[in-house]
Amino acid sequence: MKLVVANDIGNSETKMIVNDTLIKQPSVVKRLLSKPNVMETNVEKNIANLLDELIVHVTSNAIKRSGLYFIGKRANMTADKVENMNIKLGNKSKHDIPVLMTLSMLAARSVQLAYQENQELPPSISVDVSMTTAIPASEYSADQARYLEGRFTSNDHVVIVYVGETPVTVTLHFQTVKVTQEGIPALYALLESENEILKNYNEHYKKQAVPKDFANKRILHVDIGDGTTEYIYTVGMNPVTDVCSGKKRGVGHATEEATQLLKEEVGGFLNLNRQQFMDIFRDPSHHLHDLAVRFMQEARYSQAQRILEDIQEKYSDIAGNVDVIAVYGGGSIQFKEELYEELLGFANTVHCEVLWIPEKYAVDMNVNGLHVINEKILFKQHA
Repeated sequence: MKLVVANDIGNSETKMIVNDTLIKQPSVVKRLLSKPNVMETNVEKNIANLLDELIVHVTSNAIKRSGLYFIGKRANMTADKVENMNIKLGNKSKHDIPVLMTLSMLAARSVQLAYQENQELPPSISVDVSMTTAIPASEYSADQARYLEGRFTSNDHVVIVYVGETPVTVTLHFQTVKVTQEGIPALYALLESENEILKNYNEHYKKQAVPKDFANKRILHVDIGDGTTEYIYTVGMNPVTDVCSGKKRGVGHATEEATQLLKEEVGGFLNLNRQQFMDIFRDPSHHLHDLAVRFMQEARYSQAQRILEDIQEKYSDIAGNVDVIAVYGGGSIQFKEELYEELLGFANTVHCEVLWIPEKYAVDMNVNGLHVINEKILFKQHA
């Protein structure tokens, strides 16, 4: 089996386009001492729910300790001993969670594809993988990129995926891995997108622009994520790496503050992580939803102000050579109320424009851009 993969290893979510299918999981894992009992025995149901109920045993030299894990949504069902990425420390290229998420999700998707093709579970699958991914500009260097590439390519990885009680052994061989810096893929996503991505921009500036119009612009990209906000400067299709950087700002930092406020509100009788807080925040039926929304609003304001100051400083550092400030990422949705109008005011003052990517496209800009890079540049023969 051959897979071509665009892999956005986010602090909050891991998003992948595997061949042409988008899959997502919360970036959380839970190490297990023994495999839990499984009640569901219907193979078709287990295959359909495989990513949501993911139990794997990972053997790989790329992680500190091989072992048995709950992955993603399944890990997030409990708060006890669940691991996620420390957004304050960063260092994504050396962390085990991005590797565990990548290996587990690809192995599970391989099992689903094998079952779809043959209508039965094979005892083992061998998979060749060609993959692109990205790390934050605040961490990016050629050495760090090579290091992460090598974690995947230096050895094969064996993942046992449990489909109910049935183990399927998946061997992943990474033929090619390319690591770029976050923010760059989004430019490719913009240029290949449909015109609707410019809806906010065209309405505000009373234009009829199309995505290709941005191919030769000088753009300051503001990619607001969970653990970092990336400030990427591109001239045409080329990043100016000397002035690209990232700061530890984002939804995760606001969420951690809001999570702490919620814990204090209920007297400390609550043990939850960032991802679980966001589940409450997004669920209007949850009895703590209104409190979560109020505390998140408080925490968002201070983060948004810091991001605005970063943009102003970065604009100054680039000596004003900016045509467009493009804002996207999951944080652009969360922080729009606090940031959008103030950013428009700043841009008007310095005579540049704001391209605020609509919610429909904002979260998946990097994974879609990596997919474009795969299809148009790196792995055209597979497309």
